[in-house]
Amino acid sequence: MKTRKILHAADIHLDSPLQKLDRYENAPVEQIRGASRRALEAMTTYAIENDIDLVVIAGDLYDGEWTDQNTGLAFVAQATRLSEAGIPLLVIRGNHDAANQMTSSLPLPSQGDVGPIFLSEQQAETRVLDDLGIAVHGQSFAKRAETGNMAAAYPDPISGMFNLGMLHTGLEGNSMHATYAPCTPQQLSDKGYQYWALGHIHTRADHTLDGGAPIVFPGNLQGRHINETGPKGFVVIEIDDRQRCDHSFHCCDVLRWHECVIDCTDLDHREALFDRFEDEIRAAIAEAEDRLLITRVRLVGQTKLSSELIRQQDALRGELQAVGVMAARDQLWLEDLRVRTQLPQSGRPQDLDGPMESVHEVLQELRQSPQQSKLIAKELDALLRKLPPELRGQSMTAALPTEDPQWIESLIEGAAAEVHARIQNAQ
Repeated sequence: MKTRKILHAADIHLDSPLQKLDRYENAPVEQIRGASRRALEAMTTYAIENDIDLVVIAGDLYDGEWTDQNTGLAFVAQATRLSEAGIPLLVIRGNHDAANQMTSSLPLPSQGDVGPIFLSEQQAETRVLDDLGIAVHGQSFAKRAETGNMAAAYPDPISGMFNLGMLHTGLEGNSMHATYAPCTPQQLSDKGYQYWALGHIHTRADHTLDGGAPIVFPGNLQGRHINETGPKGFVVIEIDDRQRCDHSFHCCDVLRWHECVIDCTDLDHREALFDRFEDEIRAAIAEAEDRLLITRVRLVGQTKLSSELIRQQDALRGELQAVGVMAARDQLWLEDLRVRTQLPQSGRPQDLDGPMESVHEVLQELRQSPQQSKLIAKELDALLRKLPPELRGQSMTAALPTEDPQWIESLIEGAAAEVHARIQNAQ
């Protein structure tokens, strides 16, 4: 039997809504909005052009109930392309598109003996692809919060075939995701399958035990926001005639999220910062190839420029964006700037006597006390509630995210920089 190839993807979140991008002027909103569809198209094209024998999607194809049928139609179009190329497609539902979360549906291509595209949510089932010598075992989520060990009820492996298990799970031990279909890598390995195609964790990860079958999260197909940085895509499994397999990662993201961290410790003028930013961006652009790069710049370290950088963040953001345009033209968009620098020890106000030392102590208390940060957030929330209803809403909440500890920290550092600058000017 020739080498067989399976494409394993997960967490496509088709047409996932944008997160807070409406607060940024000139953001490439349309490019970001259509990214998940174009990534799915790229995945399908890869499968057709590279002789993939089977495509499996391990949950969260959809982000939830569709706002209109165009989301469903986008999937139908790609499923049809695979069907016309003779490539079977099998999908399980995850917590975002669990059976009880979805009320809309559209007709999907017939797959003959392979059966429907979506696996049952009633119980674990096995789909046998005799011509490929592959048996796929899996179960969709019936409801969003599947908290039991679903894998325990999966069928036994079929002798002489390549057995692949599809499961949407956080695995145990992951505090962020353990509530969904929890199980351990050891339990999965003990099942006797040759490969576990997992979904739910958006970061690519391999939990294979020594001597066991691969247990793989491919990560999501396309990053959706700044917390999903780096290359995104799918895994290709290659199976030999002895049912052994190798697997490799392939990118298919159409835009890439990136965090640019610049240590300003040894910088003594803004031009040096711009030079360092340009070097970082050129390297990131080269790695992203022809993709749009959406970057968040974070400035760290101790520098005498700290007060200036914090006080002039709006102007600095524009200057960095200009540097990015010169370095990458329309291939770069600066999503945000976070200044987290500090003054060098020798330049801090605590070296001053009297009242200035007291000012510094107050600022240090604000910096170091979580309780003080909560009080600041509480005061700001009270002010927001006093605004007229027409001024309250998503845009104001986005502009004043009082629930974000880092934003509160930036307020404190901004105040510290302002006080220090006034002290310097008064000397």
